[in-house]
Amino acid sequence: MKKTILTCLLIWFSTQTQAQINEIGVFLGGSNYVGDIGASAFIKPNAFASGIVYKYNKNPRIAYRATFTKIGINPDDSDATNEIQNSFGNAFRKDIMELAVGLEFNFFEYNLASYQQKSTPYLFVELAAYQFKAAESLLPSVPPKVKLNYTNQRGIAIPFGIGYKRNLFGKLAIALEARIRYTFTDDLDDSVFIKENIIEPSAIVEKAKFNNSNTNDWYMAAGISIVYTFGRPPCY
Repeated sequence: MKKTILTCLLIWFSTQTQAQINEIGVFLGGSNYVGDIGASAFIKPNAFASGIVYKYNKNPRIAYRATFTKIGINPDDSDATNEIQNSFGNAFRKDIMELAVGLEFNFFEYNLASYQQKSTPYLFVELAAYQFKAAESLLPSVPPKVKLNYTNQRGIAIPFGIGYKRNLFGKLAIALEARIRYTFTDDLDDSVFIKENIIEPSAIVEKAKFNNSNTNDWYMAAGISIVYTFGRPPCY
């Protein structure tokens, strides 16, 4: 009986070494925004993004994921290809703090314990909560300089994206991914406030062309994740 129990324990510990279920690491990359100010390209990083990543591999095809990311956005109308948009000359710099949770779907089975399952492209869908600073009022300033007073605003975004991950060596893995976030606000860029308070009312034609209220803002991040894998179940 003791030999049976000992054998079972040895089998359990040996199978524990065959499939990591947890991944934790860091994300570093670039970010950009698409809205009423600046360039309209979806993937055109001009700011810095960084954060932490955690994944729980439910099986070789599906993983739960959670990320906390600081995403910089730095649009400038001088980068716009549209002449009307380029003429406004608006620009800003701010950070978005984001917490996202979701599901990751591997194209192929991913299991670092298997020589043939150590890399795969993947898709992911998430739900994100974010915080950013939005213009609230004008501060005393000397024209043509404009100073704004900001307040914290929060919102919900639908993030999705695509990536590719593979084992580096041992328990370390690397992932390249692009994240796209659709928001339910048109004020990441303060365009509502700018239109109402900064653009000269006399330029009514140009003012009417600024800030399309029918479109919401997007923000993106693309970069590299380095993760450490740990935790080993007996089987999936």
